[in-house]
Amino acid sequence: MSIGPVDYQILMPKVNETGKIQSELQQKMINQVQQQVENSVKQSERDIKSVHTQSEAQKIVITEDQRQRQSQQYKNYKKADEEKKDKKEDEKLLPQERHTIDIRI
Repeated sequence: MSIGPVDYQILMPKVNETGKIQSELQQKMINQVQQQVENSVKQSERDIKSVHTQSEAQKIVITEDQRQRQSQQYKNYKKADEEKKDKKEDEKLLPQERHTIDIRI
């Protein structure tokens, strides 16, 4: 079968249309791939930020725990210091002033 001049005139516009359709499909596929890559990059950035955010939250928890421990240590130190002062005051007192026995009849 051979292609005649009339058939050729009909086929040429269809070849051009087919070429346009093919290039549009290729461009569409390229755009989809680019969109997927962009989404992947954005997702990875969000994941990285969320990891940083979690570690920052842990730091806050750790500093809060440290703050509570320091507060407790300060209270213990202050209590021990007061006990030492009380002991020193007791040592300054005369023996009869240290112990009081109250007997009532």
